[in-house]
Amino acid sequence: MGEVLARFDAVTMQFGDLVAVDKASLEIRSGEVLAVLGENGAGKSTLMKLLYGVFPPTDGTIVVEGCPDGISGPAEALRQGIGMVFQHFSQLPALSVRDNLLLAWPKTPFWKSRRNRATGDVLSKLRDMAPAIDPDTPVHDLSVGEQQIVELVKVLNIQARIVILDEPTSVLTPAETDRLHGFICQLAADGVAVVLITHKLRDVEACADRIAVMRRGAIVDVSYRGERSMQEIVTLMMGKTVDRKLPSPQPATNPVDRLVLQYVSAQAAGMRLRDISLAVGRGEVVGVAGVAGNGQTLLAEVVAGIQPVTYGEVLLDGERIGRRRPGETLSTPLGYIPEQPRENATVEQLSLADNLALRDLAEGNRTDGSTSDLLCRFNVNPPVPDKRAGTLSGGNLQKLVSARELGTPRPAILACYPTMGLDLAAIELVYEHMFAQAAAGAAVLWISEDLDDLLAAAHRIAVIREGAIVALETNDGTLTRDRIGALMAGMASVSEAA
Repeated sequence: MGEVLARFDAVTMQFGDLVAVDKASLEIRSGEVLAVLGENGAGKSTLMKLLYGVFPPTDGTIVVEGCPDGISGPAEALRQGIGMVFQHFSQLPALSVRDNLLLAWPKTPFWKSRRNRATGDVLSKLRDMAPAIDPDTPVHDLSVGEQQIVELVKVLNIQARIVILDEPTSVLTPAETDRLHGFICQLAADGVAVVLITHKLRDVEACADRIAVMRRGAIVDVSYRGERSMQEIVTLMMGKTVDRKLPSPQPATNPVDRLVLQYVSAQAAGMRLRDISLAVGRGEVVGVAGVAGNGQTLLAEVVAGIQPVTYGEVLLDGERIGRRRPGETLSTPLGYIPEQPRENATVEQLSLADNLALRDLAEGNRTDGSTSDLLCRFNVNPPVPDKRAGTLSGGNLQKLVSARELGTPRPAILACYPTMGLDLAAIELVYEHMFAQAAAGAAVLWISEDLDDLLAAAHRIAVIREGAIVALETNDGTLTRDRIGALMAGMASVSEAA
């Protein structure tokens, strides 16, 4: 058992009438990976933000290194050797990866050059974690997964004694995730205390030593890995038994093409699509798998009409859709869940009701008054129509967008990482509605980082690499995670994976 570096003693955090953390007591120890699990809005991130000094607790005591005064702010947390990687990144998009890392590095001199020792030191862990990332690349040209890696490197560079990672694997590929798990275990072996906030049981199985489960702001259980089964942990998180019920991919009942990409090429912000042809039939679910940064975001934005094509076209039921001309409606017949809902699908200053009505406003229609029903059906917490969207947790904001895009029948669904950052119950809810759309005849194009889910539920899986579809595999029961992973990495040909 390692040294206790930080301790929560009956800590409570209240925002108005909302009790986000309720009398939580917990120890963080050196040389240990502590996984903090719970459904969206359970208080996991808020608890660790209290340790990081983002805000002071309403009640209770946080003891750091034996000092009962806690941390006055993030700057002091860094001085005390506490680093935190948030779900929402703190980077300057216009600057290069190198400059972002140098800005966050406490030893950065007043001058720098490529020959400066500081420049070499600050890039050391980046080379270990992601040797393919060019340090001279502007951050805005990186994929979300690559930005996540840069954020992780920033914290690893401060040589913190306590490292807090908030959903660090939510946008990483399997290979990146395995590499991160290795780094986490190495940090613990070096005596660092690692707090891993996650909803993925695979993260827990890979590297957790102890597991703290939160529900409705309270810590309901703390155990060592192996003391409880994964199903018991899920039950503790949800307060009920939750079974994964992904539908097995069955042949689409009507293979008539609905959503069609014909020889689509496009370019934007350092990304490129090359001659993509893909058809999704009525009632069919086609998954798209690929290493982060290989064109998934641009593909989604082209299909949704956000980015223009340089060649080719996107058709829905034979009608051309895509980038609208000035003066045309901003609405799209697609149900579209984008990669970053907070930035790309909501207006934080508006209420939940207004955000749900954005489609109606774009189409010039009146709202149908179903706001409360949608919030309840998609378990948005709290289901208060007048509440400002910016006050929701990331998971609940994701559910809000899913409610708007999946809560009404659509001819096609474009889902780009639709369950990113969601807990198990919320994942099941989103999948239930997404696959119900397919069962009703919608064409579903599903971009995901979770190969297991794609293999469990997609009819076909397209592999994207360097902006091109390099393989389109029928999911007939013989397709494996290893085969898809090899195609993603360029280690297998289409014939080898067939």
